[in-house]
Amino acid sequence: MMGICPNCKIKLKEPPFNGRETNEVVLTLKYRKFIENKSKLGTINDLGYCELCNASKDDLEGQK
Repeated sequence: MMGICPNCKIKLKEPPFNGRETNEVVLTLKYRKFIENKSKLGTINDLGYCELCNASKDDLEGQK
């Protein structure tokens, strides 16, 4: 499996979790839905959170 979010590149199995989605199957299905609909995913810097896994900027910074 991938182990990272395809949108924001956060590692799924490492804290902080803070209510974000860590299930790779669910993330893959959400990602496929965006790709199949030719929708563009917003960046975590623009939105403040990841549209796929719901990670925030603070979660991403806390993992570094």
